[in-house]
Amino acid sequence: MIVGIDFGAKKAGTTVIARMFDHNQVDLLACKKGEDADDFILDFIKNNEDVWLAYIDAPLSLPKIYCDEKKGDSFFYRKADQLTGAMSPMFLGGLTARAMKIATELEKLGVKPVETYPSKLAEVLQLKEHDYKGSVKSIPILCNKLKKVSSFEFDEAAVKSWHHFDALLCLYSAKRHEMQAAMIFGNEAEGMIIV
Repeated sequence: MIVGIDFGAKKAGTTVIARMFDHNQVDLLACKKGEDADDFILDFIKNNEDVWLAYIDAPLSLPKIYCDEKKGDSFFYRKADQLTGAMSPMFLGGLTARAMKIATELEKLGVKPVETYPSKLAEVLQLKEHDYKGSVKSIPILCNKLKKVSSFEFDEAAVKSWHHFDALLCLYSAKRHEMQAAMIFGNEAEGMIIV
């Protein structure tokens, strides 16, 4: 099973997991407000041993300068961030540290964590032209567009927020990876964003 994770603040209830099963069937699981998002993700993985790939919307590495000052040239952005327009892992601070820790835990459980950026995929799919991240009333329209391009089958009523929709985009990036159609930004030494 492959999953897409929109990784939110620890107790905000904004972390959502989209999982694909039975050939393009997709469902969504959302962390509740006040619930520990990190425990939510790890409990889900432990209870679903067939998960092997997790695409996560969060930085999973730091700029190279923090590992090798001779090779890095930016204290704020990785090459992948510059190419995709993503926020600096340093600006995101604690969220970045939590995501890197989760990635380590997932690897121990036999799951490959991959960093993705749903906003970049929305740009690639031209969803920004249809009010992506605008009014929540646009979500059903974007769900229809995503269904057409992805062949995903899911209940649109379950897509209650942009966090839910971004989890679907993370999942679609994972599917694109499986189909060898993903776009790769950055480099392996510093960290890649795959959409």
